[in-house]
Amino acid sequence: MGVSKMIQQEKLKILPPILREKERYISFRIISEETIVYSDLESSIWQTLLEFYGERGLSEMSMWLVKNLYNEVKKIGVIRCNNKSVSKVIAGLGLITRLGEGRVNFKIEKVSGTIRGLRL
Repeated sequence: MGVSKMIQQEKLKILPPILREKERYISFRIISEETIVYSDLESSIWQTLLEFYGERGLSEMSMWLVKNLYNEVKKIGVIRCNNKSVSKVIAGLGLITRLGEGRVNFKIEKVSGTIRGLRL
């Protein structure tokens, strides 16, 4: 048996839809006087949620900040998480009061099951 046949036989099966996590997308607006760079925002969100929920809690959220949907000018961003942890992510965003030197506030615009449903 060749190596290529063994690799083909050992492919992982794709999970059926009923076993996959359902995703939610949270659209938010940042209220601040200064412009906010993506890298600062990302590190602040991860650090705050890690301190509040711990490593296990953060991993159960399946949370991710969608990079290509962040707009520095309009200060709008999107976070992806699973459907069971939407309220935890929103509560975690409320804990962030400072980003760098400036004060910030997060306003949740909309929660949707698809990015298209957010209508950015």
